[in-house]
Amino acid sequence: MATKQQERVAKVLDNMKAMAMEDDDNAAMFAEGLDFYLNELNGEDAFGTEGQSDPRGDFRDGDWSMEHVQGIDG
Repeated sequence: MATKQQERVAKVLDNMKAMAMEDDDNAAMFAEGLDFYLNELNGEDAFGTEGQSDPRGDFRDGDWSMEHVQGIDG
């Protein structure tokens, strides 16, 4: 069973996904913010010491960003 915190995060991400799919300007806005935030988290080893669990891609396999996502761009 999901916690309230998990439900909130999932709902907000679902809303962001819908907005990104509706309008490329929204997608660009979210991509910029996500790249900044994910870089900060990756630098704090939030995705493993080698960035292996980064949502943009496994950093052991490449230098990923919101402009270069594993599984889409390489």
